[in-house]
Amino acid sequence: MGIVRTRRLASSCLVLALACGQDGPPPPPPATNAPVTAVPQPVGVAVPQPVGVGVPQPVGVPNAGGSNFGTISLAPGFMPDPHTARGTSGGAIDASTLNATCRGWISQQPDHLFVAQGPFANLRLMVNGASQDTTLVVQRADGSYVCDDDTEGRDPVVAGGFAPGIYKIWVGSYSRGQSIPYTLGVSELSTAMPSALGAGAAAGVVAAGAGAAALDVTGGEANFGSVSLQPGFTPDPSIHSGTSGGAVAANGVSPACAGYVSARPDHLFNAAGSFTNLRILVNSSADTTLVVRRPDGTFLCNDDTDGTNPAVAGVFPPGQYRIWVGSYQQGQNAPYKLGFTELASVTSAQLGL
Repeated sequence: MGIVRTRRLASSCLVLALACGQDGPPPPPPATNAPVTAVPQPVGVAVPQPVGVGVPQPVGVPNAGGSNFGTISLAPGFMPDPHTARGTSGGAIDASTLNATCRGWISQQPDHLFVAQGPFANLRLMVNGASQDTTLVVQRADGSYVCDDDTEGRDPVVAGGFAPGIYKIWVGSYSRGQSIPYTLGVSELSTAMPSALGAGAAAGVVAAGAGAAALDVTGGEANFGSVSLQPGFTPDPSIHSGTSGGAVAANGVSPACAGYVSARPDHLFNAAGSFTNLRILVNSSADTTLVVRRPDGTFLCNDDTDGTNPAVAGVFPPGQYRIWVGSYQQGQNAPYKLGFTELASVTSAQLGL
């Protein structure tokens, strides 16, 4: 029975093949105009991008608001050249997280804001850290970074064309946990180098001139009281009030000093320990200046670090400091807030009025 069935199937297959005129399997169907399904392509494959100077990184991007030591606003052809500002380097952010070419440790908030009021064909940003190792991080208006370390000795320089806009500047410490008083210089001179700027907060220390004789440098009284602080004090900032101005021209103490102050100090500050990074800030609605007599008889002076508000910063050894808050205009008196802080994030505006 199995043999007969197989022969019948074979015969049927032969008949069908002859009837169709085919020698083998049927050909494929003819082509039609039906749409052809596209072969899927890989979607979202990342294309490697170059990493280096000018590529903003998303990790650890600092705060965009405010600055630790004020705003510098300059137009091409500014005078005097170089323009200088002072501050203290360092912070808790590893600058290499912003860009692989950056070095050192910087604060969350920029140390300075630089406003380019016009196009600079060749501008130099320089740092003098008094032979200590500082670094420089500059964020351009487009969000990219330019960084430098050790251009002149241990001092950094960033140079080139600067389009109009706002630039954020951080001065870093190469070693973590270190705070270094520095001088920042801005120059259009191709020959300008960090060594010509002076050494950080020490550059603001001036010997007393003949005009210092008009100041009370021995009395135990101050117009608005005394404050004693030791490192690690709280609350930080320590805030105090007063009224600026007086009859004594501060430039008699030194040409580096500005404004008019009273003969008696406005505040006595007793440093009950060695401060490695202290800032004294003023906030006022008027244009104020700052004069500080150190325990060794030298002076620190400042004007316009944060807008029209002055500040001094750096190392403060133990001892008594005499502080005058001046009015830039003679005969003017204005209420102010005086702040002491060890925090790089504190600004003059946070002192209130």
